[in-house]
Amino acid sequence: MFVSSRLMSELANALVEAVPAGQLVLPLTGELGSEEDPAGMPNRVVAVAPPHQGVGLAKRMAEAVRETWHTYDPQGEVNGYPTVQWVAVPPGADGYAGQWNRAQELLAQRKRIRNFAFPPAPVQGVCTLTGRWPGARGADRGRRGEYLSKVGRIKRGYRGAERFPSTWSIASAPYRASIIDAATTSPRLHQAVEDLREAAEMLRDDLRSGDSERPASVGWRGGGLPGMPKAADPVLQWLRTLEGSWCEPGTWDPQSLRLDHGLPAEPDGDVCGLGKATAAELRRAAEREVLAPPSAYLAVVVQDADRMGESLSRAELGDALRGWHGDVSRALRSAGELQRDAVEAPEHLGRVVYAGGDDLLALVPMAYATKAARASYGAFREALTDNLPSATVSTAVVFFHVSSPLQSAVAAAQKLLEEAKKHHRPGLGVTVMRRGGERATWTSRWNTPSGAEALDHLETLVASMRGGDLSARLAMGLERDLEELSTLNDEWLKMELTRRALRHGVSEDGAAALLELMRTSHGDGPPVAAALVAQFLAAESTW
Repeated sequence: MFVSSRLMSELANALVEAVPAGQLVLPLTGELGSEEDPAGMPNRVVAVAPPHQGVGLAKRMAEAVRETWHTYDPQGEVNGYPTVQWVAVPPGADGYAGQWNRAQELLAQRKRIRNFAFPPAPVQGVCTLTGRWPGARGADRGRRGEYLSKVGRIKRGYRGAERFPSTWSIASAPYRASIIDAATTSPRLHQAVEDLREAAEMLRDDLRSGDSERPASVGWRGGGLPGMPKAADPVLQWLRTLEGSWCEPGTWDPQSLRLDHGLPAEPDGDVCGLGKATAAELRRAAEREVLAPPSAYLAVVVQDADRMGESLSRAELGDALRGWHGDVSRALRSAGELQRDAVEAPEHLGRVVYAGGDDLLALVPMAYATKAARASYGAFREALTDNLPSATVSTAVVFFHVSSPLQSAVAAAQKLLEEAKKHHRPGLGVTVMRRGGERATWTSRWNTPSGAEALDHLETLVASMRGGDLSARLAMGLERDLEELSTLNDEWLKMELTRRALRHGVSEDGAAALLELMRTSHGDGPPVAAALVAQFLAAESTW
């Protein structure tokens, strides 16, 4: 996913670089962009050209994309990818504003036309990485048991970006960060980290001692996150960059290691037993320091600006529209940078996959997901204050288990975002995907009728539910009695929800938050989904 984003950004950057100086309208990166780091580059480019030269410029831009892709695919084996869709609009009496409106209409029509250049090919299976093109087993750069298409092999072999952290690394980030901070003054905790590192070195040596010409190996690195605390101590610095799953005792099971990493045989049982014991001891040492255990859940956070295309079509600006488009472009680029900083800050420990200003995709530890979403929303509004103060961004947050397929979580987040936008703009959606398959989805407008943010009320409800079994009964009771509760009018429903919340150990503040969530939730029924989501967050996260 991260590599796909970087590849698309590089292709979009090729479009930008093909435009002569002074002709580029969108995006204008200014001092925020660089040739070395095109990440976050929007994939829509707008340029102006002298009369009768628009078609030629569009063709040169499309060719620049193909030439860039050719550096990854020298043989040109991928048919129909990448596809560049473009329109060229001649000038008219209505000036740039009229051209802009006609271009938007034509581009919407052009997108309905798809290029089909997929000739028959020997198929062993669908590509396990892209889920689109036919793949073949045993392809270069593939992992054991994979079917990879040519696009999949290019993605797997891409070396233009740093390794993206695993889901376990992101989920365990608050746990590892707290250990790094506490171990500087706790010899016992520091020793537990050192013992874990020694066990890891023993496993590494055991895997390298095999008779195979290609020694077996597992991944150790990839746990570093921009917001993780840095440490001068080499032992703690090792923990900072350690792939997060190694802190979990269950990871050290010999059979699981063989299956998860495609090893030819199970590693040494005694070494794995030592690793499991040291990971468990690290957990106990952390508990003695009153540090919360790691969570096996994390969240996908997606955001998308509301009606940005409509917002950019301001015919009343006339000839000034082009200059204003440039200002908005710079502001959106700034928004992407601010959103990245917000999500990846030490207080959130997230990792951005893509931040283009008007859309965002990120992974965040479970405990910080709603806070990171709110901070990203604020960053967007701050960046657009001067140029587009009415702009808003809708948000979807999907919580999922580390063992769940990431593609499923991302697809659920995108679907949830569409659902939230149908009912409210800015909309808000939160989905819980439990490991057992149960789901709870809550959609709302971003702000409640009182003007407060809905996420504030959700966090208040979570805090009031934490630490007790009674709150779980509240959520289950609401779900069980949904049909009866739906027959109550607003006043009776308010009294009944308050009575139940207080009876089940939820504080008065929590009960008030539940009522606010009821008023802002989509639909006519009581806020059963909000209570279920809050109860899940209260039970699974202690940070």
